[in-house]
Amino acid sequence: MAIPSKPSDHFNTTTTPGAPASGSTIAMDSITLTADLDALAKISAFITAAAERCGLDERATWQVQLAVDEAVTNVIQHAYDPDQPGDLTLSWQCRDHRFIITVRDHGRQFDPAAVPEPDITSPLEERQVGGLGIYLITRLMDEVRFEFSPQGGNLLTMVKYLPHDQPDPPDEVVVIPIADRIDAQTAPRLAKQASEQIAKGARQIVLDLSNVPFLSSSGLRALLLIRKELMTLGGELRLAALQPQVHEVFAITGFTQVFNIHPSVAEARAAFSQRR
Repeated sequence: MAIPSKPSDHFNTTTTPGAPASGSTIAMDSITLTADLDALAKISAFITAAAERCGLDERATWQVQLAVDEAVTNVIQHAYDPDQPGDLTLSWQCRDHRFIITVRDHGRQFDPAAVPEPDITSPLEERQVGGLGIYLITRLMDEVRFEFSPQGGNLLTMVKYLPHDQPDPPDEVVVIPIADRIDAQTAPRLAKQASEQIAKGARQIVLDLSNVPFLSSSGLRALLLIRKELMTLGGELRLAALQPQVHEVFAITGFTQVFNIHPSVAEARAAFSQRR
C-alpha cells in the first residue's frame, strides 16, 4: 500500500466474506498516520478493535495494546526529526491462528542489536534509561522480527498466537529454593535465576524461602519484578515457608496483600490447582 504524500489517515480493509476473523480465515486492515503523539489514541483504538475482532481475550488484548504503543512511540520519538515527522503504517492480519501486526516507517534505520538490554534489577536510581520498550515488546508478543531495506524502510513484525495455537499451561510447578540473604548483592542473582526459568517456559513458580534469614527492600524489589514478569506472561508467583523475621518485612510493608504467601512448599504447589 502506498504511503500518502501528505499527513492524513488512510485505511485499507480486506475480509474473507461470510467467515469469522480467526483460524485460517484472512482478515486484514491498515492505517497510515503522521508519526506524532496525536496518533497514539487512534492507533490504540484501531489495534484494540482488531484484537477483539480476532478473538483475543482481555489480557492478550492489553498485551498487544502495550506492545504496539511501545513500537509506534519509538518511531515517533526516534525515526524522524521532531519538526519533520514522517508517516507510519500500522497493519494487521488474522490468519492461520495468528494475529500478525506490522509497523512500517521510512525514517532512520533502526538496529535493535544496538539497543542495550535494560537493567531491571538495580535500584531505580542506578538504572540507565533506554531499552525498556523493546524489552516489553519481546516479552509481550510471541514472535518479534525487525527488518530494514532502503526501499521498504524499517519494518517491525509482531505476532500474537490465537487460542488455537497457544500451548496448554504447563502442569509442572517450578520450585526455586533460596538459601541465602536476599539483599542488594544477592537480589540480582535471584532475579536472573527466576528469569532463566521463565525463559524456559515456567509460568507457575514457587520460591522456597525457608532458608532465607534476611530480606531487604532490594529483595522486595526483585520479588516484585519476578511477579510482574510472570503476570505479563499469564503466570503466577507464590512464596513459601517464610521465616518469622522475613514475614515481618512483608507485613510491615503491606506486601502480604500483594504476594501469595503459604506456610509450606506443598501448600503453595497445591494452591496452583485450587487457584487460591
